[in-house]
Amino acid sequence: MKPASSFFVLVLLGSLVANAAAQVNPQRPRPHQPQPPQYQPLPGQGQIISERIMQNVHMHERLRVSELLRLSPGEEHLLQARSLSLLASSIRGQVQVEILSLGRPVGIPQIIRRQQSEIRVQLPLGTQLADLEITASDEILLDTVTAEVESTYSPGPIPGQELQPLPGQMLKLDVRRDVRGAADISLEQLAQQQLGITLEGSQIERVVLLGSVVRGYNATAQVLMDGRLVGPIKSIGAQLTTPIPLRTFEEVRRDLRLVIRGDVVIQQINIKVGNVRPVQHHGPQRIQVGREISAGRGLPLGQVLGFEQRLISSIELEARTQRHAQAEVALLAVSGQVLATTQVSQIPMRPVLRLLRPMSARELSLESFSPVIIESIEVDFERFQVW
Repeated sequence: MKPASSFFVLVLLGSLVANAAAQVNPQRPRPHQPQPPQYQPLPGQGQIISERIMQNVHMHERLRVSELLRLSPGEEHLLQARSLSLLASSIRGQVQVEILSLGRPVGIPQIIRRQQSEIRVQLPLGTQLADLEITASDEILLDTVTAEVESTYSPGPIPGQELQPLPGQMLKLDVRRDVRGAADISLEQLAQQQLGITLEGSQIERVVLLGSVVRGYNATAQVLMDGRLVGPIKSIGAQLTTPIPLRTFEEVRRDLRLVIRGDVVIQQINIKVGNVRPVQHHGPQRIQVGREISAGRGLPLGQVLGFEQRLISSIELEARTQRHAQAEVALLAVSGQVLATTQVSQIPMRPVLRLLRPMSARELSLESFSPVIIESIEVDFERFQVW
């Protein structure tokens, strides 16, 4: 056999041996690398979200389910949980595991043993995924968390019409805030950020505060609609629930606020909606912001505009500097490209940032190297939308 032919035969035999070895000993899978859960839940339809955790849960430690599933704040508030499953094992003997909703046990406590096993808890109808926590009586190794969820989000409104609540709907806003002294909470802003809806055009039957006063102190809550007191001033006690009925048939025009006086631990605020009148906005939309931006602390417009689908053509700022005489505010794209800039001073100013091409809120953010207070923004939308 010629040397060239011998070399060809050796190469061919080597290739066949390698292929056979690959079939007998397939390549080991790479170590698990967490990826964001992929799901597209539709209203009223179930969907499974599962995430590999591989994390120790210490005795009486509370872990939020939405954080374990690596959901964003916008995603967790759009999902209701039907059931929750845990794949886990205990470190020492039998351990009791509980699922909490707003700090209260849900369902029957489950037992985890040293041998890895799966437990499943059926959840009450309407349980918000954002409210769920996991706790254990002793240390466990949590392998996987799986949730069966359904979406409460419906496709966005037609251009020029904002998404509104349904008549008679109970809106649940996650607050989780410790108030010390006083607080002025914009329920309209929370509804836009968490639920992607506006309260404008809605009659409000009552506002329910889920929270309690700090022991030994007195606290009150009152509801303001468009700057006017529309309900009684209610004392907040040690009980979890404080309902505040509204004494008006008027509808929200601009804003709905809950004013707290005293030291209160707030978990959630519910809003019972009455009749709803459809509203349309063809002109600019003004949104109260009241946030400071500085180096490393920008303001993504998707956070304040919620699920707004229309394209933005310009933004008018109501802004002022915090400490310096002047500061530059820039409108940036997600790519980091500077789209427009303006100067603001300690005197409140209303500069306008114009875009060369219309863009969505999810693509934009406001940035500044120096501390600047953004009091509000007025967004002007492109008249002719491309979908």
